[in-house]
Amino acid sequence: MSMPTTIYPSSHPCKLCNLTAQAKHTIQDIPYYYCSDCTLLFNTYWDNKPPLIPEQIAVNDKRREERWPAGEADHMYEKGWETLECMGWPVAWWSRQVHARLKKIPAYQTWVHRSIKRRFQKVLDFGCGHGISVTELRNRDGMNVIGLDPFSPIYEPYIIRTPLITHRFDSEIFDAIFSIETLEHIPNILEIFRELHRILKPGGVLLVQTRRLEDTEYKAKQDKWFYLEGPTTHVSIYSEAAMRTIADKTGWDSVSFRGVRYALFKKAPDR
Repeated sequence: MSMPTTIYPSSHPCKLCNLTAQAKHTIQDIPYYYCSDCTLLFNTYWDNKPPLIPEQIAVNDKRREERWPAGEADHMYEKGWETLECMGWPVAWWSRQVHARLKKIPAYQTWVHRSIKRRFQKVLDFGCGHGISVTELRNRDGMNVIGLDPFSPIYEPYIIRTPLITHRFDSEIFDAIFSIETLEHIPNILEIFRELHRILKPGGVLLVQTRRLEDTEYKAKQDKWFYLEGPTTHVSIYSEAAMRTIADKTGWDSVSFRGVRYALFKKAPDR
């Protein structure tokens, strides 16, 4: 089933600040609009379109498996712990190299893991994909981790295969949420961030990994940057300024950055 041809305008209201954003890149006839105020880069491909039909889901699954295979269990387990440590351990957040050296000391690693398990008693992996990190953290360490991904090929009771907005978790039930290479696929940005904020407990944290416009590769390659290769999947590309705007508009207490990939959003504790 093919979508009808869409005629895109040369400008569009910004999805964050509602000011006028101008078309900056056109990839496969789909324009990416750039807001010079909040510096969000986005396209409108999925705006006002129906949900994916089964044939499209199958194509999406095939492409994901070709480009982002499920991964080995040991590797995904280590990746899961690295994510938890970035969320919950200051040394891991501020210096990956120092933390990696300290982790060679068994007592340090045990201490970190115990501290994180106490702090993060219930965790959500938003956009969990194959859910292998979730499965391994649950099976090896008894972590209470839940995955959510409407496109996940895995059928397990701890993998939720419905969109975040329609699932409607109870309020303030997660101690932490992480989201790896997911937010670039999200068209309804403010709605998603409000919902993530709502389901986090006071004092909780959200760690997101997604490439930002500060990436030197984007500055050098522009239209040829690999994040722009799939305009039907990568619809929202952020900057530090855009993420600060998101934090201000959706109730977060603060957001901090590491490199051009990681951003840590914090929800204010109870006063």
